[in-house]
Amino acid sequence: MQEKIVLEVATTPRVEIDFMNNTHAEEIEMVKDLGELISTYENGSVNTEEDAKEITLRLNSWLEHTVAHFERESKLMQETGFPAYEVHAGEHEAALDRMKSVVQAWEQNADTEILADFTFSFWPNWFNQHVNSMDMITAKFAVMNGVDPHQSK
Repeated sequence: MQEKIVLEVATTPRVEIDFMNNTHAEEIEMVKDLGELISTYENGSVNTEEDAKEITLRLNSWLEHTVAHFERESKLMQETGFPAYEVHAGEHEAALDRMKSVVQAWEQNADTEILADFTFSFWPNWFNQHVNSMDMITAKFAVMNGVDPHQSK
């Protein structure tokens, strides 16, 4: 397997809207915790059904968090008339579709290869690129159009 990428809240770029930064930080911490479980599971000589259930639980929590994350950003974009809404929402949809297929693959056969690749490679690369482009621009546009950067959503 390739090198594992583990994101850190402290080194993730911040956007101009607090609720987006808070959501990103929550997600990074969820993924770090899940990643530790995956690594332990991959390196374990004995993997119990309880270990697999815990991964499933954390994975589904991450999926639910991601759905809510993307819904909040979509609402912000719609409320402000963000001109690149379709592009930004399209990135969300593609990432969510991929995530759902990873969750389904894990639930069907508990194979860590697909799960680890998504958690340690695809997602951190996608997330960094997405925050640095789409989220950065969306937050800047929203604040320029009257959104309070410190509002809670």
